[in-house]
Amino acid sequence: MNFIELKILESTILLVVLLLVRYAVSKLIVKRYLRANFDITRKQITIKILNIIFFVVLGFSLAMIWGLDGNEIIAGIGSILTILGVAFFAQWSLLSNITSGLILFFNHPLKIGDYVEIVDKDFPMAGRVENITLFFLHLRNKDNHVYTLANTIVAQKTMRIMKPEEFFEENPTEDEDDGDANRSQIED
Repeated sequence: MNFIELKILESTILLVVLLLVRYAVSKLIVKRYLRANFDITRKQITIKILNIIFFVVLGFSLAMIWGLDGNEIIAGIGSILTILGVAFFAQWSLLSNITSGLILFFNHPLKIGDYVEIVDKDFPMAGRVENITLFFLHLRNKDNHVYTLANTIVAQKTMRIMKPEEFFEENPTEDEDDGDANRSQIED
């Protein structure tokens, strides 16, 4: 077997192995989304990101098989790790929003269509989640205004998922009404 045939065989084996791993990981992601009852949009974006990761791994692996210098590959990996470091630790960067978006996709119980209240003493908000993108969460309030919140903010704030009845309720809570009724009976 000559050099080129050997490299083609190695490349083919690598491609088959990566496709099998990608298939297995995709199945695990789909199971997770079905179990958590997440929206189909989240699953599609997650699969796209998974494909990007596998193409990057395939590219680096093929570069190694076909004889790129180890220093060049290490420099490329170092650059990628630097970008990921900025994404995880630089709070206001675009990469941080993407990272927070991925965290929201995988680990947050928040779904499109949920009614949520953001618990914040300075800027409290409540609304229906319209969309979750890689950079922003879109929240529609009772007045039909859409607010966009950076994913880093959403990941940092405490949120309460509400029932639709709670969101559309305009009267004070029943406990407060009972207290007012009791006071009027006492005064009589």
